[in-house]
Amino acid sequence: MAHIDWDKVRADYPGLGGQTYLDTGSMGLMARTTVEAASAEQERLIKEGSTRGIHWMTDGFPQIAEEVGVHIGGDAAGTVLFQSFTAGLSRIAPLLKHRPKVLLVGGDYPTLHGPFHWNGFEVAKVQPAADGSIPLELLAAAMEKERPQLVGISHVQWATGYTIDLKAFGELCRAHGAWSIVDITQSWCCVPIDLRTSPIDIIGGSGYKWPLAGFGNGFFHLASEVRAKLAERNGFDPVKALSEGHLDPVAQVRLRDGLKRHAALGAERVWARVQQLTAHAVQRLDAAGIRMLNGNEAAHRAGILIIEGGKERQALLGAAGIPVQLRGAGLRIGIHFYNNEEEIERLVQVARQG
Repeated sequence: MAHIDWDKVRADYPGLGGQTYLDTGSMGLMARTTVEAASAEQERLIKEGSTRGIHWMTDGFPQIAEEVGVHIGGDAAGTVLFQSFTAGLSRIAPLLKHRPKVLLVGGDYPTLHGPFHWNGFEVAKVQPAADGSIPLELLAAAMEKERPQLVGISHVQWATGYTIDLKAFGELCRAHGAWSIVDITQSWCCVPIDLRTSPIDIIGGSGYKWPLAGFGNGFFHLASEVRAKLAERNGFDPVKALSEGHLDPVAQVRLRDGLKRHAALGAERVWARVQQLTAHAVQRLDAAGIRMLNGNEAAHRAGILIIEGGKERQALLGAAGIPVQLRGAGLRIGIHFYNNEEEIERLVQVARQG
């Protein structure tokens, strides 16, 4: 496996200059080349007009859908591009009303809950454990009690960073006859995802966080069994129906560039880099006496850590050029492959002052 010069990788991210950027959980920084690719596409649209627009409708969008599908171990036939996870689930939820009861996790991202409430589903909730964890046994007990036909959850929780085992979750849902619905917005391009080994029925995400692709791009992937059942029930191909409408080609070019970079670095190498940096952060924060609220358990940790603190510590960090967000009971730190150990040290130095 070729060595990666992470300093060289960092050089393509102008946003890393002049600040210690540890807020990818809110929005990932775009690379200079991502913005250049988007600008080039905008220029083509300016000059070519409908010719370029028709290209996107007939070839461009299907090509990117295929690239997204391959990236997560899925297939083009099941992949639909959307402006965001929220837009996608809002379109998909009405097609699922023949499975009227859904189990959701309390405190999960609001837009994972909203489309089910808006469309009249019977919603049951399972609350995380006191420490913010969501053990498989907790989900299993809730499924046994509630008997849902759908179970929705985020791969990585936005307020705690708790990360579920996708393969085990998918198998659990299938054992209970429920369709699994997973939001990977906080894990896509951070944690390796492969639908060939993780039996998830409906999976989707937005590209503005860990894929580093800016706003206006996202996707959903429907497993072949789901597509077949929906087609049989409704009399039309659900993927084709969900693909109706117009997307912004420039946003999709940004997504393509972000996924291309992630693939070139290698999903496993990106993940190893994130694991190494988060482990280092946990060790250094602990040594400095800064209490970790979530993220101590490596097996259920992605790129998010929650440290003790409120508005005063957030303001202290912000004044030092370290943007972080109030989430759950503390401050959320988002660490991605473009960060380094010097930035972790900077976080520790400033945080210990407050």
